[in-house]
Amino acid sequence: MKRFINVFVVLALAAVVGFTSCGNDGSNKGSGEDGMVVGGDKDGSVVLRIADAELIQVDDNPEYNTAEWLFTVDKPGRYDVWLSTLTIDTTSLRFNNNVIITAGETRLAKKPIGDEIVTDDRNVREPWFRADAHMGSIFFAKPGEYPVQVISDRVEPHPSDVSQLSMDKHTLITSVILKPKVN
Repeated sequence: MKRFINVFVVLALAAVVGFTSCGNDGSNKGSGEDGMVVGGDKDGSVVLRIADAELIQVDDNPEYNTAEWLFTVDKPGRYDVWLSTLTIDTTSLRFNNNVIITAGETRLAKKPIGDEIVTDDRNVREPWFRADAHMGSIFFAKPGEYPVQVISDRVEPHPSDVSQLSMDKHTLITSVILKPKVN
């Protein structure tokens, strides 16, 4: 019963912090100055980096570690959602639990696998590899700002220089990628 109360308190705290930390009047729309609002790439893809996220670290229950951003939708429609990770072993990312991604009113929950191994990422050096996992798709009905959140024990701040990472981490989430689908 005590564990249930602790989990409830952690979730309630995460919800309160999430709702209060997402406020933005749009004055820096797309600038990324505050680490929350992000814009798009040439093809419309958006990379939401852990380094730019608002992070909540839960020491007692790391499975509730959270990264949160505001995503600006210019063109409504369906977006493929990819989870990008740094890993030592691309055949086993070693996620113990589902990773939960929410965007707008959509919730995706899945245990990531290395659907796509990215070999041309210049920021990744041996012994690390980049493995991207397709998590599903999300539909945004209208333009505007939407909160995007990822919850997992693999959400941790880490240095941009991968040579400084401990191999004991095995797998860390580096970003969430939103790619517009052509309808």
